[in-house]
Amino acid sequence: MELGTLNELVNTRSVTKHVRKHNKALKQGVGIGNDFSLAGDVVSCEGVSCDPYIAWVKAMNNLAVSCAEPVGVRLVMLLPESVSEADIKLYMKEFNSLADEEDIQILGGHTGVGRAYNKASFVVTAYGSVAGDNGKNNCEVLAGDINKIAPGDRIIMLGYAGLMGTDIIARSKRDELGKRFAYSYIEGAYFNKEEYAIRDKVRILVDTFGKDVLYMHDVSHGGIYGALWQLGVKIKHGININHASIPIKQETVEICEFFDINPYMLDGTGAVIAVVRDESENEKGLPVTAIGRVTDDNNKVVMLGDVKEPEQRFLSPVKGDEIYKVVY
Repeated sequence: MELGTLNELVNTRSVTKHVRKHNKALKQGVGIGNDFSLAGDVVSCEGVSCDPYIAWVKAMNNLAVSCAEPVGVRLVMLLPESVSEADIKLYMKEFNSLADEEDIQILGGHTGVGRAYNKASFVVTAYGSVAGDNGKNNCEVLAGDINKIAPGDRIIMLGYAGLMGTDIIARSKRDELGKRFAYSYIEGAYFNKEEYAIRDKVRILVDTFGKDVLYMHDVSHGGIYGALWQLGVKIKHGININHASIPIKQETVEICEFFDINPYMLDGTGAVIAVVRDESENEKGLPVTAIGRVTDDNNKVVMLGDVKEPEQRFLSPVKGDEIYKVVY
């Protein structure tokens, strides 16, 4: 099987279809395109990585699109036999620093050391509450108004395609890339860790479009193409995307060309996509890019080439991430 998150076809066939609903308060549970679960007023979601910060930010990004108020996190650290107590203290120092920055309580968790673990793995489970007028209203819009999505509604994006993947590759393959690019150029592909977080981008969307935001989804494993496929499945409509409109940095394009990988299928943590009503306020002056429309069929299409001679590409379910062809 492909490395990384279980590919979508196997996951649907062998995991999610076997999950039964027992909680009557469940408003949103497992499913393609669901970044969080919502039961009553409680939101839960997780992030997984071999890096503490990446696990943390992926969990926080999933929580951000729920518009819930953070309550706390639980941490799971699965560590190889070679780990030292000093390493564990450093991991906890980083997690405590992240919790302090966002005033989030660490609620507990589990730390295990085993021969089965080749390298450290971290799971951050974040919990939030939608109790209270502001949180509840926003969350109900995002979790419950998908049925109001109609053909013609706009698909918008904040952030850049392949941002996290580019950063990881540029840092880990610096010397190899140095055979073609100046080191100053390579270092231009490094991103500050704050750029991985989408909370401010979500706030821009909600503050600008309000209840015209009908759905939000963070871009992560599988890149922007994977996220758009999941969006289409979730909203139960077709989508038509203008490939040329997808924001992407030149460093990402050139680094991906060097390793012969697709930048649009590269981990895009740090970006968020949304569906907003067609008649909603124009995003002029905001860091928001309109990249496509909802359609009245079930096709998930990306339009390539120029306007005079467009070429259709049909999106497909996520089958891994391009980063595993280069790193890990």
